[in-house]
Amino acid sequence: MATASTSSLFTGTSAFSTSLQSNITKEVAIATLPITQLQSDQTTLTSQSTELGKMNTLFTNLQTAVQGIDAAVSGSSFTPTVSDPSVLTASTSNGATEGNYSVLVSNAGAYSTSLSTATWVDTAGAAKTYSLLVGGQTYSITPTDNSAASVASAINSQEGDNVQATVVNVGSSSTPDYRLSLQSATLDDNPVDLQLTPGTSLQSQQITGEPAQYQVNGSGLTVTSNTPTVTISPGLTVDLLASSATADNITVERSSTTLANALTSFTTAYNAAATEVTAQRGQNGGSLQGQSIVFDLSEALGSIGTYSSGSGAISGLTDLGFTLGTNGQLTFDESTLLGSDLTNSGAIDSFLGSIAGGGFLQGVNNTLTGLVDPTSGEVTNAQTSMTSEISQIGTQITTQQAQVALLQSNLTSQESTADALISSMEQTYSYLSDLFTSTQANETAMANG
Repeated sequence: MATASTSSLFTGTSAFSTSLQSNITKEVAIATLPITQLQSDQTTLTSQSTELGKMNTLFTNLQTAVQGIDAAVSGSSFTPTVSDPSVLTASTSNGATEGNYSVLVSNAGAYSTSLSTATWVDTAGAAKTYSLLVGGQTYSITPTDNSAASVASAINSQEGDNVQATVVNVGSSSTPDYRLSLQSATLDDNPVDLQLTPGTSLQSQQITGEPAQYQVNGSGLTVTSNTPTVTISPGLTVDLLASSATADNITVERSSTTLANALTSFTTAYNAAATEVTAQRGQNGGSLQGQSIVFDLSEALGSIGTYSSGSGAISGLTDLGFTLGTNGQLTFDESTLLGSDLTNSGAIDSFLGSIAGGGFLQGVNNTLTGLVDPTSGEVTNAQTSMTSEISQIGTQITTQQAQVALLQSNLTSQESTADALISSMEQTYSYLSDLFTSTQANETAMANG
């Protein structure tokens, strides 16, 4: 409420001081009325802004839940099973789909390796520059000193993408024989060598590497790879571990539980947003009652809860186990999802789509982005506008309070002057009245004497 002060500085002494005080109070009260209205408007806007902030949070939570569904259908919920894990292992990522695959690893490949020809001697003095030969290329290596550990560290830090160096003991614990071991970073037949003097090798080649070779789904086409990790399908990666005379089978299935959990989280987030929107309507509605944005939020929820693709074995949320009640709340029956996922998981994938690639997820995500995008969302912009308006009203209140204070000060000064004049006149009147009474009394006494 407005907080204009009463004229505490006015301390009249005349018989009219109370009336003068009343005039000041009345004028200040009238001048304060616009401030009271501004403060009321500010309180209303602050309440509405707070509610919009809550709406923003709830609808952002709903968008996060939609992103959780996207993750559940785009790879993270798919589990690969391998028939012989000693031959290969498999992992999934975004883009994986359910299916059966077979991989025949005819050659798991090998890395080229070499070992120092003699016990490594830590030569004293300045560090030497070594030449590392790998993949037909020569690289200059300068360690901090000439110890095997320093040379290995320099190789790994400078050319670790091409070769890995380790120091190994080929002797006994009591009589150690430390050597520098090199291994290529790729599966190929290129030797790995270390030279101190050009043309003079410090290493002895131990293994001549070779690339990996495999076939997918009995295609008869041999694929050659210089890395043991290969992608055999979008979102499906395989690590080749060993050669095998028979194909290894890979079965990729989606975890229905992961998707069900994501849809349950979506239901919870949807209902929380719906409850808050509903609370703004009706006779006892919340602070946003009557605001157009409530209608827009309600429309958005309605479009999400009744989304339909119009075709396909799965064409709406009801086919996934959702029911939209007359109270605007969603319920989710996990058993319906599990049944549909068991018999027609492809139709579920087609209906849900992805945030980036269409379907329910993209449509819903776009709707929510239109509401809560940090820079262009309708709710975001409404809250920003209210914050600006609240600030402007605050400035107006401060300005008008200063004007009222000045008015009060001027009125107090004027009424004090008037009161002093009236008081002086009252004193003069009292003196003359007393004088007249005294004179009249004396005259009466003389006349009677």
